[in-house]
Amino acid sequence: MRDMEKEAFFQQLDERTDIRYAENGMKIFRLQFPRAHLRLCNVKTGFGSRDVRLQSETGDRLLPYGTAHFLEHLLFWHNGRNLYSDFFEHGALLNAFTTYTDTNFMFTSLPDRLRQTIPILLDALWNHSFDEQIIAQEKAVITSEIETALLNHQLHYHYQLIQMLSPASPAAVFPAGRKKDIEALTVCDLQEAYAAAYQPHQMTLFLIGGTEDAETLLPSQLRLENRSGSRSDRKIIPACPPLSQKVVKGDEEQPEDTWTGIQIGALPGENGLLTLKLYWDIASRILFHMDSPFFQEIRQSYRLNIQSLSADVHLSEDGGFLILHSKGAHSSAYIDVASYYITQQKNRTEAWLEYGKDSLVNAIIYDSDYVRKCFEWAAECEQYDCSFLGLYRTIQQMNSHDFLALIEAMVSSNKAVIHVPQKEVMTQ
Repeated sequence: MRDMEKEAFFQQLDERTDIRYAENGMKIFRLQFPRAHLRLCNVKTGFGSRDVRLQSETGDRLLPYGTAHFLEHLLFWHNGRNLYSDFFEHGALLNAFTTYTDTNFMFTSLPDRLRQTIPILLDALWNHSFDEQIIAQEKAVITSEIETALLNHQLHYHYQLIQMLSPASPAAVFPAGRKKDIEALTVCDLQEAYAAAYQPHQMTLFLIGGTEDAETLLPSQLRLENRSGSRSDRKIIPACPPLSQKVVKGDEEQPEDTWTGIQIGALPGENGLLTLKLYWDIASRILFHMDSPFFQEIRQSYRLNIQSLSADVHLSEDGGFLILHSKGAHSSAYIDVASYYITQQKNRTEAWLEYGKDSLVNAIIYDSDYVRKCFEWAAECEQYDCSFLGLYRTIQQMNSHDFLALIEAMVSSNKAVIHVPQKEVMTQ
């Protein structure tokens, strides 16, 4: 697909997007997608795992970590019944997930079932009554979930690295919280968090798929109106501090399996959070995809023995972290070697950037047939008040100067490294 056709694709997504508001203030984000047989509905509220401080006129109140995730579990129980079972009877599959910044209740359904399923979900989210027996039951369920997560080596190293870099960051805590947090949670904590977080004006209902108008799919009691909502603030990540130390754990003599955490922040000047997310996504595709031209060049030039490479970038207005996992005899040296190679081959950055941009744009276009993936990009546009075409143009605007600035920031940032002993790798 040529560049003009790609730009037209994003423009067409904007033309298929309709944003309305219910009378109670809930935002409705309707994205038509003609080829989708099913309809995807997601109700999102801006209450996530980082939100452990409630503000009120009488002062701030601290909540235990895991409160948002615990509420997600509780809201599946409504009037003594489990929502999953109710939705299954309507031929719809309901799921929920809590991220660092929000909580989502998502289901796929045939279009003619939405008028039955959406009211059930909204009633459960807006009219919850707290049952101490169910709370005790979910405490046991979530404690088991946390214990199981701790057995996952990938999750363990991810959160351990953030803990090493920034011990006070909420991002260092697994979204479900810690066992001591779950034990400490009270009915009062949950009631106050629910009253603050599950207000219609703080929620967005996404409807993706098909060509029907929003009124056709939504229940009649949700009367829609056109009005401008409050625009989201374009938050700025503070510039990351200069390198103070490099924390290393494990055997550095024969590293075969290396986890590297890097504390990242804004570039010099003001960077919108969405722009920074997109730029780091592009840079990660250049640096950490094994099929990228950059990786193939550097592996051949330095004969690097690296068997696998993957990266995860976590960015929010609270701060940012890049978690890199690499395997192979030269895995621990990869970032240093890659950074040096870039400084020596600056004339190659345009070609590397072309790959990174194309990789990201193609991922959006060709994954969009899968409605869940399309929702993820729609949610990014909604959160940052950005059009799909604006998203595309931001990607295309990244230049060599921006890429080199990211590399410089990565090199000078705080780092934490975990070298996994070979005997531990063998038991995983």
